[in-house]
Amino acid sequence: MLDLKEKEEKLVINKKSTVNPMKYKSNIWKSYLYHFLIGGHLISGVITVFFMTWGKLSFIEIMFLQAYFWLAILFFEIPCGAISDYIGRKYSLFLGGFSLAMAAFIYTLIPHIAIFLIGETLWALGEASISGTNSAIVFDTLKLIGREKEIDKIVARNVSFLVAGIGISAPIGSLLTLLIPIQFVETLMFVPFSLAAIVSLMLKEPNHDLEKSSSHQSYLSIIKSGIKELKRNKKLLALGLDQMIGEGLIFLVFWMYQPYLEGFGVPLVYFGFVAALMTICQVIFMNLVPKLNDRIVRKKSFLFTFTVITGILFILLGILRSILLIIVLFGFVVGVGISRSIIHVRGINTQIESENRATVLSTINMIGTGIKTVIFPITGYLVMASLSTTFVVIGIVMLLLAILSRVKNDYLS
Repeated sequence: MLDLKEKEEKLVINKKSTVNPMKYKSNIWKSYLYHFLIGGHLISGVITVFFMTWGKLSFIEIMFLQAYFWLAILFFEIPCGAISDYIGRKYSLFLGGFSLAMAAFIYTLIPHIAIFLIGETLWALGEASISGTNSAIVFDTLKLIGREKEIDKIVARNVSFLVAGIGISAPIGSLLTLLIPIQFVETLMFVPFSLAAIVSLMLKEPNHDLEKSSSHQSYLSIIKSGIKELKRNKKLLALGLDQMIGEGLIFLVFWMYQPYLEGFGVPLVYFGFVAALMTICQVIFMNLVPKLNDRIVRKKSFLFTFTVITGILFILLGILRSILLIIVLFGFVVGVGISRSIIHVRGINTQIESENRATVLSTINMIGTGIKTVIFPITGYLVMASLSTTFVVIGIVMLLLAILSRVKNDYLS
């Protein structure tokens, strides 16, 4: 008698022979469009200023608010991943877009910490609903049409469309501050996020027939499976930790660059253009890394090099005093640093069984949110003491991550 896994593989084979792959291939461009719209962060170039001027928060308070945000994601991450596996990927992506749209509206009702907490909760729900699910539906689609080895390239393109959305919207948002109050720039993000929610409903579930043909696990068993898989698979755990620690440190840049530029006397209207530069660098490196990754045999050395370069760039940000060089460094530190995650993608996805892919990916992201919950308040206090020194400290931690990483070459294949 066939075991469950053999039955599922047989169902996938049968499905490939009876469905039109082109119907599912359209998921790829729809995913690109979804990510582009989700990247409509008009406020991103002036987000710190938004909280400090209209919200009347100090930088430490902003960091604690972000710590709450990551804590909320930590709470939502596994349930949202399980919901994705249980009721369908596209409905999870719809929930993500809808929650972000509502958050954009809620943030600007009243400049009060209670309202910000509600907004952060909705934003966390949106991010958690998208996290893991976006790459899970792409991988399942690619597997169905026999192109699963392209996962790193497609994920890189998804991220490229996301940051392209940010790169276009950030300068627009900065320019809009000349015409309308800064809080209304936040409100306008309701539009692209709502459109993203609509696009998600156009996706085709690649494993829909499989899910109907095999018995569903209970909700709790799906949640437990993500944690169990990480405990069982040490390679997956090592990859996840390395990816998430680096990502957590890079994310700090998006909150620190605005007060840093302000300290050098850069006008607010230019902040969005600096954000655009960072997104351009992300797009370049996100598309360059998969090509290099295919050609390089020693992938561990490739990852080590990218981590070391990121650490050095952080240190240079803290010691240089030329505003033009600093702006260029912001672009490269984000481009090089964020693209590290693409090196991990193929190894992580090949380690996971398809049926609970979104749950396991969400479990890895849960680890990352826990890391961010800890480092954001610490960074807030460091920044209040010395912003430039904080960049140096982050650079040193990145160098230690490169040296102490437990990822091996075969983990990344």
